Amino acid sequence: MAFTDKPPGVRSIALVLRPERDLHDALEQVRAWGARTGVALAAAEGDARLPDGVDRRPEASLVDGCDAVVALGGDGTMLGAMRLAAPHGVPVLGVNLGTLGYLTEVDATHLEPALEALASGDYAVEKRSGLALARQGANEERIAYNDLVLTRVPGRGQAALALRIDGEVLVRYASDGVIAATPQGSTAYAFAAGGPLVSPRAQGIVVMPDAPHGLFNRAVVLSEDERLGIEILSTSAPVSFERDGQLLGHAEAGANFEIRALPDAASVVRIGPGGFAERARRKLGITDPAALADFDLAGHER
Repeated sequence: MAFTDKPPGVRSIALVLRPERDLHDALEQVRAWGARTGVALAAAEGDARLPDGVDRRPEASLVDGCDAVVALGGDGTMLGAMRLAAPHGVPVLGVNLGTLGYLTEVDATHLEPALEALASGDYAVEKRSGLALARQGANEERIAYNDLVLTRVPGRGQAALALRIDGEVLVRYASDGVIAATPQGSTAYAFAAGGPLVSPRAQGIVVMPDAPHGLFNRAVVLSEDERLGIEILSTSAPVSFERDGQLLGHAEAGANFEIRALPDAASVVRIGPGGFAERARRKLGITDPAALADFDLAGHER
């Protein structure tokens, strides 16, 4: 595959590994490739699975000086690798060693050619957007690359929420909660809740009510410069707030949150010609109706 803006071949990579999984075969492939090509390997210290020749580092400095990050696992591993890599501006190659692996670029059988592409520079880098969650009164933002979710605590009743766009009320409703997704994350929780598929190359925020009690049950797509405000109303049960499936904390009635888009917040490695449509069909199992399966889009029989 040829690229007009060919990046340089990598000379050092950081490895991010799925916890508590036998990765012996994949790690041996990576070790042998690194030894043969002279590419330096680094990984988080304290992991007994690491082969000889890998530089053990504290996680906080894992990506320092590396040209790319290779995530060996699934979507959760990929998201964790993006959180580590994004502050350094280096791209992440996701290798699926699990089941779906929608966010990952290659599976285990294509690991070797993907590594060769990294070494030779035969790959492309695509930007991915993120979301920043700020709680009123807090001094820090939490960054997500898939989604931010406010959801009811099981057994405590419904979440009663008010959604605002740039300070203007859009809707108030009782529900299981609300999902704010990046375009990349539109294929995760938001998709399962009935939201749209959005190309990961797009920008903005997908806002999806989760099982609302009321007539308003549609997804809303905001531009990259619009901000989503979420107020937990006085009649609400406690809610939890999550980032990319990770529990961050809980909040009571009266709490306020703001979510803003972060364009070009992270980078991923792309190898091969497949784009958004091919990936969606393959990994989400999209199929054509039987009546159309033998015809192309112009109506000609195949």
